[in-house]
Amino acid sequence: MKKILYLTFCFVSLISHAQTISGVVKNSSNSPIVYALVCQTNNPNIYTKTNSKGQFTIAGTNSTNFKVAALGYETKLATKGAIITLETDATLNADVKYHISFDHLRKGNSYTDTELKNDFNCAYGKGVSDGSAGSDRTSVDYDISRDPGGVSLKVKFPKGKLKTESSGIDTRIPLSNTYKNNTFESRDLYISYWIKFSDNFDFTKCGGKLPSLGGSTPGTRDENRWKGRIMWRKGGAIQFYMELPDNSFNAEDGQRFWGEKTKEGSGICEFEYQSYLGKPGWHNIELHYKFETPGKNDGYFEGWVDGANHAIMDATVFNNYLEPNTPRANITTNYLLLSAFLGGSDLQDYAPIADQYAWFDEFKVSTKRVNEFNKYSTEDNKLSLEETKEVKLDSFNAYPNPSKGLITLSKEVEWRVFNFAGDFVKKGTSTTVDLSNQKQGIYFLKTTNETTLKLIVE
Repeated sequence: MKKILYLTFCFVSLISHAQTISGVVKNSSNSPIVYALVCQTNNPNIYTKTNSKGQFTIAGTNSTNFKVAALGYETKLATKGAIITLETDATLNADVKYHISFDHLRKGNSYTDTELKNDFNCAYGKGVSDGSAGSDRTSVDYDISRDPGGVSLKVKFPKGKLKTESSGIDTRIPLSNTYKNNTFESRDLYISYWIKFSDNFDFTKCGGKLPSLGGSTPGTRDENRWKGRIMWRKGGAIQFYMELPDNSFNAEDGQRFWGEKTKEGSGICEFEYQSYLGKPGWHNIELHYKFETPGKNDGYFEGWVDGANHAIMDATVFNNYLEPNTPRANITTNYLLLSAFLGGSDLQDYAPIADQYAWFDEFKVSTKRVNEFNKYSTEDNKLSLEETKEVKLDSFNAYPNPSKGLITLSKEVEWRVFNFAGDFVKKGTSTTVDLSNQKQGIYFLKTTNETTLKLIVE
């Protein structure tokens, strides 16, 4: 009987051991990667995070496919444990200093305050679950993302709720290349990210805040803290919303709002400007912050949406702003403000009448323009981004370019047009292309012989 019990115990132990796999995640310098995500590829709900030594144990066998991901590294698929080496994120280079694709976040609802702090090395977070009522507004979406098969951050704006305590998400992520453990600071930086609003998103409301860059000396609040925010406004308009240390914005409506005014009104929630974000689908936002050189009035704040639609707050905004021998002399850019919420005041003109959502993906911080892409490769009804040069033959061209949407081709060809997000717009065989009913921005015309032209609609 004892022998039978012993054999049974060994058999059960063998089964238990066979259903888990262990390993360690390291970088190319052989250093352990802490808090890396390891999850089953076909069932990402089964996941774990590496410990302080880069070690992990997860359910599975040597034939189970796993995804291994960490901030600052290339995501890797693995089928065995042992040592898994992650290479540095290929997006990071001499220009791109920071990149978030959210691939290193585990799938599911109730993304927590503790996870946020560990995943991004940040000090606080609002809109992530901390156990308090209404704090659970952020989740990780494995089904909707800008990059096929990728991951995005889904943010909830609850019915009737305003401000960071009750709406959206609000946190500061230090601009550090975590694989080098250093903090990056600059007075001249770009940020680019993608945003998608839910189909029921109500753009008749007054507006809300969107992610941006900012800066402050750690541990201080008012002396040199600034936020280079933008807001979406009624109708899908965009507004610069620079918060400077003295709480000034230094611009009138005509300079803060992008584009032209389309509707008069007596207040901020009544008049309307040109719509940029009202159409469905993914939108790309890129912002550039340049603080003045000491003694020169050369600072500015500019932005683009969907690769075009440029707007700028010029040097008059920052004139004489950096003052020697004061905290302003130390103004710098050192954090990503992952902040999106409705309102900013208690006006019910801001409050949604139903729960609504936005998805965020592919944050990049760079010392140069991020989205100057020239050529796209195609699938049947989709264009995917490639950082290669535009193909434009001398014998084939388009004019005028930029245009108001009516474009003439130098010869008759079969063509297809895609927008900046890579979505199919229209096709035809002709010497003319009519994009006058499309929104302003960058489009790509691709012919059957693989020629690609970049078209700008103003």
